[in-house]
Amino acid sequence: MARRKRLTWRKIAVYLAGAALIALADPRPPGFAAGCVLVALAWALRIWAFGHLEKNATLVTTGPYAHTRNPAYLGSFLALLGVSLAAGNAETFQGRLVWGLALLLVLVFLGFYLPRKFRKEYSRLERLFGEPVRRHAENVPDFLPRLRPWRSGDPRRFSWKRVGENHEWPWGLVLVLVLVLIATAPSWSPLHGRLG
Repeated sequence: MARRKRLTWRKIAVYLAGAALIALADPRPPGFAAGCVLVALAWALRIWAFGHLEKNATLVTTGPYAHTRNPAYLGSFLALLGVSLAAGNAETFQGRLVWGLALLLVLVFLGFYLPRKFRKEYSRLERLFGEPVRRHAENVPDFLPRLRPWRSGDPRRFSWKRVGENHEWPWGLVLVLVLVLIATAPSWSPLHGRLG
């Protein structure tokens, strides 16, 4: 647990990129509204995922895990897209710059972060649960969800208690704070309007 909370260069880079995205924000109402909807859907997906998850105790194959093996990462990715959509625009140089930075973050997420996480987590899950992990992998895609859920036979149901045990509630507060900062960036950011 202590290892996960340690500040690494990767985390510092993510925090700096997020701060830059917020400080550069040049939102427009349609994009901001669409971004907020996407962020809300992302958080709902993460809540659904964490309401099924018991880390390291059970291989979860129900709920969103019957559609994708990584619903929490998919939710994080959708939140990144939503925040990016909310923060930028196609009308100004600054808005396009935000979307360019967001595109870079998406490429890093999909090209480096996810493959690294998948390698580590899948080998750990296989050590913990063995053959059921391989069977799940044969039937459920890594990331992009299948439309029809895979029926593993597991009777597990969603639990609000598990959402709390997995510490998901603060993530929603962070997303709301980020959206508020984006919406108000034109009034507080020293970078607003200086980049063309």
